[in-house]
Amino acid sequence: MANGICEGCGNNAPFISKKDGTPFLEVHHVKPLAEEGDDTVENTLALCPNCHRKSHFG
Repeated sequence: MANGICEGCGNNAPFISKKDGTPFLEVHHVKPLAEEGDDTVENTLALCPNCHRKSHFG
């Protein structure tokens, strides 16, 4: 759904999957599963690895 664009910074995905040639983004749960967040598309963002780390540790 993100079409290879990071939903955090808006940049193109930094890597291409060797398996199928698709852009590589990581899934981030807005409300963590450990806090009873839903495992649904509505509760997720497609982030580049940098934005994903920033969302957890930044």
